[in-house]
Amino acid sequence: MILSRLRALARDLGANVAITFALVGVMLILLVFMAVDLSNAYAAKSGLQDATDAAALAVATDASNNPNESEAQLQAAAQAMLVADFAKDAPQITDFHVCAPVQNDCTDADGAALKMDTVTMRTSAGAPCLLSGLSSLCGGQGALIDVKAQTTTTINFGLTLQLNVAMDSSASMIVGATAADVNAISNWVGAHWNQVKPGDPPPTYRTGDDPPCAFACHDVGAATNARDIAKGLSRAHQAGATTRFDVMTAAAQGLVTHLQAEAAANNRVPQDKVVFNIMSFDTSLHQYGPANVGFSGAQAAIRQVTPGLDTWMSTIMGQLTAQLGANGNGTSTASPLKFLILVTDGLQSDRSNNWSCSSWGWDPAWGYNTCYGGYATTISAAQCAQLKDNGIVVAVLETPYVPLTGQSPNVAPYEKTVRHVIFPGGPNTPSSVSAALQACASQGYYFQAVNASDIATGFTTLTDKFIGAATRIAN
Repeated sequence: MILSRLRALARDLGANVAITFALVGVMLILLVFMAVDLSNAYAAKSGLQDATDAAALAVATDASNNPNESEAQLQAAAQAMLVADFAKDAPQITDFHVCAPVQNDCTDADGAALKMDTVTMRTSAGAPCLLSGLSSLCGGQGALIDVKAQTTTTINFGLTLQLNVAMDSSASMIVGATAADVNAISNWVGAHWNQVKPGDPPPTYRTGDDPPCAFACHDVGAATNARDIAKGLSRAHQAGATTRFDVMTAAAQGLVTHLQAEAAANNRVPQDKVVFNIMSFDTSLHQYGPANVGFSGAQAAIRQVTPGLDTWMSTIMGQLTAQLGANGNGTSTASPLKFLILVTDGLQSDRSNNWSCSSWGWDPAWGYNTCYGGYATTISAAQCAQLKDNGIVVAVLETPYVPLTGQSPNVAPYEKTVRHVIFPGGPNTPSSVSAALQACASQGYYFQAVNASDIATGFTTLTDKFIGAATRIAN
């Protein structure tokens, strides 16, 4: 009897346990689903916030580069960026304002005033909801959890950009810009020899010149100075020729005109302050006009650039490093973002010093007795690295070295002291000077001018790249 009652009690307790377990099990499942929903909601909100921030940054960059773009165009770009970064759950922009001089949408959906030069946007999206219909988390989008994000980003207008233009003004730039110009100069020299080298009449040419290079070499005999090079430039003009020096300085003026036109058109640079330092170099660095001049001051400074004699690259690179100092943050003329555009053939050379050889020997690549360890060399990688380490964006516009060979057959300075430095592998091999200049430039800022018109193209291409990349966003 007692045993049968115990068995009945056990049966009753088993039923209660089953009921209790069933109830607790349902609650556990709901808690697990809720935890998953909360996790989905958190992940979706975090992802949506990142995508919203990225879209606002893209709009701010676009607005600073293209100030005239309409708000509708900017919002379309933002929506595309939002969808690309948050590809699931149909993200949407629910509120969008660009408070800038052109768009001038400076009140948000709540009626609050926005700061000038800002982008503000609100977004929404959905995350999967396992407890659809059972939880307050799931609402507004059926079986999705509604998540939201918002951000305000500053459009960084008003940067100060310092454009440092350093042009090679050595005698190697006083060569014809085209083959026709070279021939025009050569013909003029032949017809006016007594003006070029009085007291050294043909056919004997007492100093061994046959005839000498009157315009592009770094020396004639041992007495040429910068005044003679300037005279050579004027004689090239008398011959009706255009030199690479002329093309270079005209291209520099064209760059200033180009940037001024962009500013006037309110495109790319209107909100930024652009200042110029106009320099040239031969045996040292020369600055023309005051520091940090505007458009008109830069034009006047370029007109003052005059040709020099030799090219002491190591000297001028050290002087550039000292003069430019460290890069700024772009907030003022005292702390500008700094850009250096170096226009050069890249060869260090000196007509007299080139002969300071450590040894002479046969060069099998050229089949010629050659000066080793002379003055002629490529640009210094260490000096280039120092400029870049200082935060300067270094652009290099190479105007490849154009030798006029044979001007002094008895000494052949190009063949014996320079040629193997440029082309150490011999004829029709890569230029070591070009390789060094490309390595000197900041990534993506090297341009080689293969003809005269390329010099102007190089100026604008390199500078526009810097201006576009200089736009920064301050959150």
